[in-house]
Amino acid sequence: MADGSLGLPKIGEAAKVPVELLDFDENNPRFTPDKKPSGSSDSAVIAMLAASADLSELIQSISTSGYINIEPLIVIERDGRLAVLEGNRRLAAVKVLRDPELAKAARSTIPSMDADKAASLHELLVYRVGHEDDARDLIGFKHINGPQSWDAFAKARFAARWLGDEHKKRAAGQASMDLNQIASRMGDQHSTMHRMVAALYVLNQAEANDVYFIADRKRKSFSFSHLYTGLAYEEFTNYLGMPKTDRSADPSLEPVPSDKFSELRNLLTWLYGSKERDLEPAVKSQNPDLGRLREVLSSPTAVIVLAERNNLDEAIITATPVDVRFQRHLIGANAELQHALSTLEGFDPVGQPELQTIADSVVRKANIVKAQVDSAISGLRTE
Repeated sequence: MADGSLGLPKIGEAAKVPVELLDFDENNPRFTPDKKPSGSSDSAVIAMLAASADLSELIQSISTSGYINIEPLIVIERDGRLAVLEGNRRLAAVKVLRDPELAKAARSTIPSMDADKAASLHELLVYRVGHEDDARDLIGFKHINGPQSWDAFAKARFAARWLGDEHKKRAAGQASMDLNQIASRMGDQHSTMHRMVAALYVLNQAEANDVYFIADRKRKSFSFSHLYTGLAYEEFTNYLGMPKTDRSADPSLEPVPSDKFSELRNLLTWLYGSKERDLEPAVKSQNPDLGRLREVLSSPTAVIVLAERNNLDEAIITATPVDVRFQRHLIGANAELQHALSTLEGFDPVGQPELQTIADSVVRKANIVKAQVDSAISGLRTE
């Protein structure tokens, strides 16, 4: 079963190997911008997996039952060692149970283990592949719609990496797949995967051209969905000068024209803020702010306000026509008065004389609005 002097299993075969030979996959798609280890050491990786992938339950399960070698880890040889392409959580749990120092990194207390259970942690069953694409069908399906689904950014990274390899095959004249076929193999909707990969390419282009860096975002969390959802709207793509989306073709690696890099920087800053410039994101939450940003992007004047002030509330006022604003305010005022009317029995005149002043002000304002509306409607009738 061994592969020469390295003592590794042969490609395409499964075998048990010492845990000491196994490394975490440094290219793990799970390591997204807000879930990225602070370094490449085992302790850094385990600390991140413990925080983002809930190792505690798995650690408890293995400590109780031992490590059961049913489903092999999927590994690939790198520099005479085995990198784990699939099964990093399981490897992390085993390493934690074997090493008290790593348990500290995971902020985990090592449960007591029977000797036979502890012995199961020395060697793990692995299946060795020669190339990453040999394992992609299983890994993709398991983490896209399977029991351990990745977040959207991890899915996009995985699919984009796969697509990149397919493009290399195509350039070499070999049979290859497009993104539609990859999405199907991963068990995902093509339209969703297309949007996510296209958004990833936008981010990659921004970083490659020093336009914007994800690491500069203001908040620790990274809401990738803000971008790939926004790019589904023509207001966003028009602002960036991007061509109309053609989901029958693979996304462009450089979707934003170079003369729109300033707009790209604006958009990513509005979505994610900037630590360097001490700017909070204008979009606080996807609902309703993404829709409000969409409305702003349809108004050149409102875009200028947002670029200068970084305030979505101010920009949306500029973007909204006066007649629409009046209608919204009048409907809102009527709704608030209805609420006040329904709770009128709760009014206590003792100690609240200022409410009479407020009520008088409401009446005056309502009369002015009513008079203006009546006058305008009367004017229409006489024309």
